[in-house]
Amino acid sequence: MFFGFLTLFGWFIDQNQVKDFVDIHGLQWYSIISTFAIFLGIITLIKLQLIKILKKQKGWQYSVVAILGVLFSFTAGFIYKGNPDVEWGGHVIEKGTLFKWIFEFMFTPLSATMFALLAFFVASASYRAFRIRNFEATLLLISGMIIMIGRVPIGSSISSWFVLYLLVFVISIIINSIFKNKTYTMISFSSGLIIVSLLGFYMGWPLDRPGIFYLPTLQEWIYKYPNVAGARSISIGIGLGIFATSIRYILGLEKSYIGE
Repeated sequence: MFFGFLTLFGWFIDQNQVKDFVDIHGLQWYSIISTFAIFLGIITLIKLQLIKILKKQKGWQYSVVAILGVLFSFTAGFIYKGNPDVEWGGHVIEKGTLFKWIFEFMFTPLSATMFALLAFFVASASYRAFRIRNFEATLLLISGMIIMIGRVPIGSSISSWFVLYLLVFVISIIINSIFKNKTYTMISFSSGLIIVSLLGFYMGWPLDRPGIFYLPTLQEWIYKYPNVAGARSISIGIGLGIFATSIRYILGLEKSYIGE
């Protein structure tokens, strides 16, 4: 509790010793503890995988690969450099070392593969999220389509007048779903087509005007304003959650980190 409150209120105390602890010493202790935590995590990983191998649990063959990978990386990082001309420490970034070879020819291709697979998971999740169930899902679907189409080259070739005609069609569907009257639907649809056509003839059918209905301009507005506002709201919520959790840790109310 003492060090927790000291670190918290150290940002508001204009005293050199306290500021040095918060800015320098506290961070150094954090780095030392986190380093030992990494070793503890490696030992735990090997222990769990060995148990899985000894008990011949489902997928134990992958546990063998995991242990060999950990040992191989540990050897490249602490035992064998592969290039005697490179000093210890620099061997993690210098070419010609075993560690750098692992990073360039094993880790990087595997990471690229994971990100490539992630694209299909995102597409699958988007399909499930964009299914129209209510107004919020409909808004999400329309915004997602505008962002995706507006950011690809074909989006700049789509005329704003096409979007206007599409908007007339959507408004007619909404009116039909509200009033359940074919007459109202026909009047709204016909009026919209006439207004958009007359406006198009008057303006000469420019590709990017009216600008608010031009997909690249519209997606840029969505990306800059509603998206940024939502992202900042989420960041504020995360910050408040971190603060609340930190206070629980400091006061001893949260004990999940020690297994309770």
